[in-house]
Amino acid sequence: MYRYMWIFVEGKYDRGFVSAVLLPILEKEYDFIDTWEYAQEPPKKVADFLRAVKSMNADCLFLADIDDSPRVTAKKSVLMERYQKALESSDAVVAVREIESWYLAGVDDGACQALGITSLSRTDHVTKEQFYRMMPQCFNDSIVDFMEEILKGFSIGTAKSKNRSFGYLMDKVEARSEGA
Repeated sequence: MYRYMWIFVEGKYDRGFVSAVLLPILEKEYDFIDTWEYAQEPPKKVADFLRAVKSMNADCLFLADIDDSPRVTAKKSVLMERYQKALESSDAVVAVREIESWYLAGVDDGACQALGITSLSRTDHVTKEQFYRMMPQCFNDSIVDFMEEILKGFSIGTAKSKNRSFGYLMDKVEARSEGA
């Protein structure tokens, strides 16, 4: 049976993370995987695309930052309402606090030292702004270069131990891989 997977991401930084971290795991189980940036699209277009994905029996992961929501369940409710109930709660994975916290979660002590950044024991509450402030000057204000360098040495095991929402994402990814 031909297996499809669509991964909905907010933007290009999320797409880069998915390409480096999730695709190597998922491409072993799926015949077709693609990502789609939804944040700049009108909600109706996103809802219509979600319905189309479901109509072709494709699997779906929908990644979102928690932003100002008080809890993950509240954020999922907001997303389901925004996308006219085309999004199922079970398909949504919410990054706490933002996806930049997932990037930092995968950096072990040695990689932190090599990058010239502070090693954090937990990254659950790291914001985009904190992430940017941690970027060493050697990257000449290129957040893309900094993110790419982090991903070169990214450790899934380290990330799971440092960030609870990343651990949840990996549990979902691994369950889908095992369910094939």
